[in-house]
Amino acid sequence: MAENSTMKWSELKKLFQEADQKELIDLLHDLYKKSVDNRRYIIARYAKEKDKSNILDAYRKKVINVYFPQRGAASRPRYSVAKKAVNDYFKASGDIKGTMDLALALVENIMKYIHEFSGIDETSIAAGDEMMEKFSALLTTEEGKIFYPCFRERLKKLYKDSTDSIYGFYGFGDNLYDYISNLYDFFEENQQDK
Repeated sequence: MAENSTMKWSELKKLFQEADQKELIDLLHDLYKKSVDNRRYIIARYAKEKDKSNILDAYRKKVINVYFPQRGAASRPRYSVAKKAVNDYFKASGDIKGTMDLALALVENIMKYIHEFSGIDETSIAAGDEMMEKFSALLTTEEGKIFYPCFRERLKKLYKDSTDSIYGFYGFGDNLYDYISNLYDFFEENQQDK
């Protein structure tokens, strides 16, 4: 584990800079074979444009499976797995639109879970807030602003769902309502000013 490592990154970096290309490729190959997460991360980092949607779909599936695995719904959703998938995708690909898509998919699945089961754990409620905050932060960046039209309909649905009393569990619906209202004000008022 990283906590038990005796070498600092700066020392490893120097070793990597001195290593030959074949040695580094062999290392990447070993990491690739070691786990599905490593494989997904490496592919996302170096994928060609035509493969990016398949990679995003694989990460989306991982996010959705936290709350809704192939066989029904999770009795104990593990938000940390979904959060890791969103963050890994962003680190590996740098794709803002894809990262926003994953963050919003996570929020949508938390809402769906609340709706279908009339409740959810507090960690997931905090997680929904965290992912909606991440989504909002990315969407309001210069690079992210152009993607608002891509997410507008999904945000409208979340907004509608957040006003429904069943979704107000632990205040999550209220928080979503606030996030989406702020985004709507930011984008729709800016459009009217032009």
